[in-house]
Amino acid sequence: MARKKIRLRQLYWILGLTLLGIILAPLVRLLWHPTPPPQTAAPEPPLPWRVTLDGRGHPVVFGLAVEGSTVADARRHLGEDGQWAILAREGSAPVLEAYYPDFTAGYIEGKLILRFAGEPALLEREFARRSKKSPTAGGARKVELKESELAPFAGLELTLITFLPKASLDETVIRERFGPPAHVWEEEESGTRHYLYPERGIHVLREARGRTVIEYAAPERLRRHAPAQH
Repeated sequence: MARKKIRLRQLYWILGLTLLGIILAPLVRLLWHPTPPPQTAAPEPPLPWRVTLDGRGHPVVFGLAVEGSTVADARRHLGEDGQWAILAREGSAPVLEAYYPDFTAGYIEGKLILRFAGEPALLEREFARRSKKSPTAGGARKVELKESELAPFAGLELTLITFLPKASLDETVIRERFGPPAHVWEEEESGTRHYLYPERGIHVLREARGRTVIEYAAPERLRRHAPAQH
């Protein structure tokens, strides 16, 4: 009888240890092979063809929204390395322009030009009161501004983004990256070829020499830009 009780006690111990092992095994595995922390997806680089639309259907690219971002927004986002100037052309309201000669869009190097408009009286007054004016290649005249002079223009609204990549984009790359354009045409005299995506706010120009210019503007502006015959 005593031997039977001992055997039963041993059996209970064996069962208890077995259950304890089953319970502790996952914990031991977890200690030796801890669960790796969840990986967050790396943010996508701001490539020229990665364009989203805001609530009004205006393009957002390089972290800036056309007719949404301001001078103050651009300076916060891009830093204070821009070259600023007021441009005036006969018959047109003056505009404020920022030029970033060393801009990288993801892995694509190039130049970035931002154009801001609004408060024409302020721009006209500031342009007129400066004596040093110089011509531009496009036929306008400009006065350069220092960073310390930009405070009055902080609220001007971004109306046009122009990116000039160093590398030339041929037609195959343009169609692969930006998709099928709504309008394509070529200027007879210059040979410049246009690829227009008005609903996305994108206008790609490829000059005969191979240089590529990419513009981002409000869709309604690009719709007016598209020739009726195209």
